[in-house]
Amino acid sequence: MLSDQQRAVAALKALKLGPMAARLEQWAEDPASAGRSHADCILALVDAQTQATATKRAQRFLAQADLPLHITLADIQPSAARGLPTQLLANLATGDWIQRGHILLITGETQVGKTYVAAALAREASLQRRSVSYRRTPELLAECAMEKKRGTWPAFLKKLGRTELLVLDDFALERADSQQSHALREILDLRRRHGSAVLIASPNAPEDWDGLFDDATAAEAIFGRVLERSQRITLGRPTR
Repeated sequence: MLSDQQRAVAALKALKLGPMAARLEQWAEDPASAGRSHADCILALVDAQTQATATKRAQRFLAQADLPLHITLADIQPSAARGLPTQLLANLATGDWIQRGHILLITGETQVGKTYVAAALAREASLQRRSVSYRRTPELLAECAMEKKRGTWPAFLKKLGRTELLVLDDFALERADSQQSHALREILDLRRRHGSAVLIASPNAPEDWDGLFDDATAAEAIFGRVLERSQRITLGRPTR
């Protein structure tokens, strides 16, 4: 005959409350639990299930963001000398700028860590259970062209607009033709209307974007959307 503990564990597993079941087994095997109250046991079970649920949600948000692998905020070494002071990085890590719908613009030469910083901040946002979409801009523009060709552009644009943080890596890396320029303008316009945050990482400063967008009207709108509510970080190479 099953003991009360075994029946309780089986019932929790049947209810798909595996973390609670595992914690109950641990509780029963721990001699230190003998003198503790039933309320303490219940709290321990609830805490185990809550933590497991939070971890599962964080993993789901990370998977949806499609971020580069093995990049974390803890691996970044802040430095005022390279344009990323400790306090600035700490402030960005809170995600308040995302909540306010700001634009974070990270520029700098190649191989100074722009993508790493952008991906790390995006990962931190995902761990805070914010919806994130991480995109390389050239690949996104190619996808935009396909969506327009299929007639699914409005739905695709709406999906991008629902994301709390849109990361545009390698922005203004390649020349955008007229159609691509208009697609970028529409994306940035939509996010502006919704008050949604954008993180842009570009090898070129905005002052050097002239000539990178074929449509002058769209280019002017893009410059305006990016610069009117953006915080700029210019990364330099790490000092040795």
